[in-house]
Amino acid sequence: MKSELVRKTFLDFFRERGHTIVPSSPVVPVGDPTLLFTNAGMNQFKDIFLGKVPCPYDPPRAASVQKCIRVSGKHNDLEEVGRDGWHHTFFEMLGNWSFGEYFKREAILWAWELMTKFYGIPAEKLWATVYETDDEAYRIWIEEIGLPPEKVVRCGMKDNFWEMADTGPCGPTTEIHYDWGKELDPDGVPNASDRFVEVWNIVFMQYFRDKDGELHDLPAKNVDTGMGFERLVAVLQGTRDNYQTDIFSPLIERISELSGHDYEEGGQITMAFRVLSDHIRALSFAIADGAIPGNTGRGYVLRRILRRAARFSRILGVHEPIMYKLVSPLVDKMGNVYPELKKNADTIAQIIKAEEERFGKTLDFGIELFNNIIEQLKKRGERTIPGEDAFRLYDTYGFPLDLTQLMARELGFDVDVDGFEKLMQKQRERARAAAGFDVVHKKKPDWIRITDGEDSRSLCYETERAEAQIRLARAGENDTVEVVLSQTPFYAERGGQVGDTGKLKGDGFELEVLDTQLEGEHIVHICRGDAAKLIEIFRSSPDVIAEVDHERRAEIRRNHTATHLLHKALRMVLGDHVRQAGSLVAPDRLRFDYTHFEAPTQEQLRRIEEIVNEKIMENLPVETVVTKYEDAIKSGAVALFEEKYGAVVRMVKINDFSKELCGGTHVSRTGDIGLFVIVREENIGSGMRRIEAMTGKHAYRYVSNLRNLWAEVERTLRATGDDVLTKIEKLFERIKELEKRSRHSGEFDAAKVASSLISEAKRINNAKLVVGKVNAVSRDELMQVLGILEKELPSALIFLASALENGKAAFICRITADVIRKFGINAGELVKEAAQITGGGGGGRPDFAQAGGKNPEKIDEALKAVLKIIDKKFSNRGA
Repeated sequence: MKSELVRKTFLDFFRERGHTIVPSSPVVPVGDPTLLFTNAGMNQFKDIFLGKVPCPYDPPRAASVQKCIRVSGKHNDLEEVGRDGWHHTFFEMLGNWSFGEYFKREAILWAWELMTKFYGIPAEKLWATVYETDDEAYRIWIEEIGLPPEKVVRCGMKDNFWEMADTGPCGPTTEIHYDWGKELDPDGVPNASDRFVEVWNIVFMQYFRDKDGELHDLPAKNVDTGMGFERLVAVLQGTRDNYQTDIFSPLIERISELSGHDYEEGGQITMAFRVLSDHIRALSFAIADGAIPGNTGRGYVLRRILRRAARFSRILGVHEPIMYKLVSPLVDKMGNVYPELKKNADTIAQIIKAEEERFGKTLDFGIELFNNIIEQLKKRGERTIPGEDAFRLYDTYGFPLDLTQLMARELGFDVDVDGFEKLMQKQRERARAAAGFDVVHKKKPDWIRITDGEDSRSLCYETERAEAQIRLARAGENDTVEVVLSQTPFYAERGGQVGDTGKLKGDGFELEVLDTQLEGEHIVHICRGDAAKLIEIFRSSPDVIAEVDHERRAEIRRNHTATHLLHKALRMVLGDHVRQAGSLVAPDRLRFDYTHFEAPTQEQLRRIEEIVNEKIMENLPVETVVTKYEDAIKSGAVALFEEKYGAVVRMVKINDFSKELCGGTHVSRTGDIGLFVIVREENIGSGMRRIEAMTGKHAYRYVSNLRNLWAEVERTLRATGDDVLTKIEKLFERIKELEKRSRHSGEFDAAKVASSLISEAKRINNAKLVVGKVNAVSRDELMQVLGILEKELPSALIFLASALENGKAAFICRITADVIRKFGINAGELVKEAAQITGGGGGGRPDFAQAGGKNPEKIDEALKAVLKIIDKKFSNRGA
């Protein structure tokens, strides 16, 4: 049975038995901060099981095929994937649920019917396990299903009891196991022998465990089942190896084409095939649902997965990016079932390729160093990588500690984590010392009660002026007084939007509100004034008129609504993977941080800006709707993944263009924004970018200043329009020519250059090491210097580089025979490494080689890389 039919058969079976077929939820959970990734079919039904929301299905039963990602926990540690044929990071879970309706009998009878009649698995190949005290399930298996008693195994808490958490709903389970045959283990039983594979797990959620550990009967008993899709397909296709099913065959075939290896070669080769074909699924589905590789949270998990895959590609002899080439066969296989894969295919491939290229630059050097460390440990009979070696891998080659631990565990080695952490701590201390300052947090004085009653009722969405009473006051910093009101029209800073400013007017006083902040449940107004005097006045005159600075609030509203238009435009132009990752909404500007894998082109930025301004000119209505969180998400509203929302949320809707959950203030129509201008776009970290923009009068002033500046450029150059660019290009050409003449105003003195290099040369044993950048404009001049050095240094390694007048980089290397023999170093390898870094190529003999590159600005980087190679060679040979 083909895998597509396995899914269809399952869903059709339960649809015919009154179950609502529920689509898979994203693998990136929305509104559940307890999960990095969706890891079970029941995740999207958790609130129903906990009684937080009523069951929306009639009858109250459901079924689904849920995409899941697990990278830790029982049977799913990342380093286990690839070692056998059944561990995965990404998998699909077939499940059916009853929310307080049918229970053990129906769940077991239907499971048996589906397995034996619809999937055609011989009954004699199936066993069952039950919880040790679950006599009801035991009876059903024997009396109604007809399994022999010896094929129904009672198991303990470890194997056949499920709990959502330390407290809460829980219950016994029954499992169906497939028997691969007595020849594997004549005396084996399920949960204790590899002869069996667990196919289906049925949870009977019938108890509630209280904080003391006591079990109580639930008034409504639920059923929660899970059947691993990949395991089931393997059983139906007659293999114990999930990777040899039609689920993985397109990926396995593509890896074979790219690497020249076969899956069945065994050992590390087979393991590499499994790792790559598994990891591309986890990466692709996660990126399709909005995650992106990064340095924290789920982004860091994806980065670990991708780096592990990149490392295993080296085992297959592939040193170029390969994972992104596996996206296409995955989409061909699964894109019809999960259309988000097909929709985001190009974006997924681009993100993966960019990440592979970024890590690949250091991976090969790091692996070589790691392997050298392991070889040295083996020679000494040791099994622990020293902390200083793990730190060097981290500090020099970008290997995080957990990657080194992962690689070590795969070979049966440990890592001295304490030693690593001590070196990390020293580095942190050096960084703090270099920063030159410490932040001192001062404890604020206690609040002084002015009047009694509830406080901080927010009117910020309703009005900009309100009557109120001062409830609390205290002295602030820098001659300020902080005030809490009974109610306030002021918006307190949150969600990226800055706090309001304005006035508090009372009997005999008028206070300037400098800022408004949220402190717990209090909305705090920070006002200029002498706190001691003002607090005494407040006691006798607590009534105030609170009035927001209208013009400043209007500017903030323009910028906040513009961020929503910008977010939508970014997703339209760059892809649905784009997610907001932070923002600043101020009166004079907006800042929008977002996830993306590369710098957008100027054409893309122009189009993004154009879309926002088009929507401004359309003067679309902006509505704020207060609704249930679930209803907002179902309607298509965008939520921030890291944000925790309540049951009721504010949804800001800009006609049919944009919907976002947001607590900020907004314009009533997009035309109120006036004008939108992108001022800057920049990288702020791996996979993270930032746009700064302006709206309204600030945007107009920015454009006006640019226009004035351009007019001044035209006047200075005595040119207009396109002629300005032509003149600038000619000026640059003239500058380059003058620099070249200045550089060679005197005759090039090769002897003087050689003498300087010799004076700075290092001695390695009896040989001299000369690695340097020469101010030569041609290869002839570079060869002149080399010729002099060869005469003066009979035993040497000489590596010279220069930026030539033709705009190219040049490298030459000469190594004497004795140095080659002693250190095993090769001139061709050195120039090839330098050439690759500078975008070129070249090579030669072990004793002499030369190369070129297109990017002379990277010569210094190339020389550093060459020195690392030399240092490694010399260190290994005891120099």
